[in-house]
Amino acid sequence: MIGKKVLSTSYVPMFEVKEILKARSEEGELTYEQNLASEYAKKLCRVSKSKGQKLLEELKEIPSKESPSIDEAFAVKIVDIMPESLERLKLLVPKTFKGTDEDLGKALELVKKQLK
Repeated sequence: MIGKKVLSTSYVPMFEVKEILKARSEEGELTYEQNLASEYAKKLCRVSKSKGQKLLEELKEIPSKESPSIDEAFAVKIVDIMPESLERLKLLVPKTFKGTDEDLGKALELVKKQLK
């Protein structure tokens, strides 16, 4: 049987996608799909690499009664979207989220701090 097997998965935030595609474009011409992804990343990336990495770490460290309330996938989604209100943040919450509204409030405070 011919097929591909997924060896591992990881979540890549928009600021890293932007940087990877920029480096790739310096090596040679981007494919059509890579060019579309690069334009998308340039338009929608709202945070620098340093601020984004700092925010990711802070989001993952939010203490909660449940063991980590914000997992890596949710943290990356928050950094990519950078919601400015609790209502918008709640739209991103996955079904597997075990945290509280208080945890979401802390996450929103961290986002607002990085947007300043």
